[in-house]
Amino acid sequence: MTHQRDLSGQPEGEVNFRFDDLFFSRTDPRGVILAGNDVFQKVSGFAWAELLGAPHKIIRHPDTPRAVFRILWDALGNGLPMGGYVKNRARNGDYYWVFAVILPTEDGFLSVRLKPSTPLFAQIRAVYAKLAARERAERLDPGESARMLWTIITEAGFTSYTTFMASALGQELAARDLRLGRPADPRTRQLIEVNEALERVTQEQKKLLRSFESLQSIPNNMRLVASRLEPSGGPVSAISENYRASSLVISDRLRSFVSGRENLCDRVSREVARALFLLGANRVMAEMIATFHHAEPVAGLDWETEAAKLDEARTATRHDSRAALAHAVSHAEELARSSAEIRRLMLGLDTIRVMGRVECGRLRENGAGLVSTIDQLDLFHAEIKARLETILRLSEDIGGAMGRFVKGDPDR
Repeated sequence: MTHQRDLSGQPEGEVNFRFDDLFFSRTDPRGVILAGNDVFQKVSGFAWAELLGAPHKIIRHPDTPRAVFRILWDALGNGLPMGGYVKNRARNGDYYWVFAVILPTEDGFLSVRLKPSTPLFAQIRAVYAKLAARERAERLDPGESARMLWTIITEAGFTSYTTFMASALGQELAARDLRLGRPADPRTRQLIEVNEALERVTQEQKKLLRSFESLQSIPNNMRLVASRLEPSGGPVSAISENYRASSLVISDRLRSFVSGRENLCDRVSREVARALFLLGANRVMAEMIATFHHAEPVAGLDWETEAAKLDEARTATRHDSRAALAHAVSHAEELARSSAEIRRLMLGLDTIRVMGRVECGRLRENGAGLVSTIDQLDLFHAEIKARLETILRLSEDIGGAMGRFVKGDPDR
């Protein structure tokens, strides 16, 4: 057993449990525990009489930031499944970490939890320690703390908490399979890869938008050069105006699917992440159901009832995951079309740039300022075209992978 101190300075040890152990609990809408399994009872250290009818926060550990619970309950309150890393406290003051999969039901909530072990888990422990310390020292409101956690997750390369949550569950399940000597689940691996590809697409598109924003100053420079070289309305002025108008069209088109609420990139990422999370939830629920067949009788608990409730939730997640996959395919196809459209618009912008280069040749030594401006355009265009090709390739790969995934779904 390892020993450390929590944020209150109290010494504590870590409760050990196996990778094949799964925790189960079910609560009413207020979070009062209605049922649990033997792993939950033994690892928490509470007697059944102490657990049943108690609030689930009986196992809450002060080292888990309140931000985490704010995010979880906001999602669950809107009828959405959610997951996350949670540090819990046992009855004797010791601690244990889980990755929790939580789903809303008609009469409350149910949760299946597993032992985490990935590098991402190690990173989130450090994040939690700093955030929980700030919550205490600065008396942060949970909403403010939640915004801080979202920012940290975004800066780590995730477009949202949903994509982080789904990626975390996928990675934890893959690591768990490896530790238990199980073959890797190809569908989970495939969705993890698609999720990662989507994150790369989003980052590339944000960089692409920044490149286009930087272009906006170049037509102004071109107009200044034109004012020194030719009368008002000359060819260089016309080229600069055409370039400005065309680049604004492309920038506006880019903004529509990389920025603002409900942008296209976020919609694709959210649906893929949702499908990945639900697929993982389905796996752990199926495994949890199987354990009830061998569970020891406990007064006040009916294992057949709990298995039936889990099976109902599993059926719902299968339906929701198929819907999420179908939406993801549709959005991915739209993303590929949008990327192809921007590439087509970029060809028109290239034509205008070439016309500027022709004017440089006509003006010869008088066009030094124009040559410098066009050289800048050459560099920007090379960078933009490379990003566009990457985005288009990734978008097409994502759409193809999602299409194959849906066709190969045995439950469809």
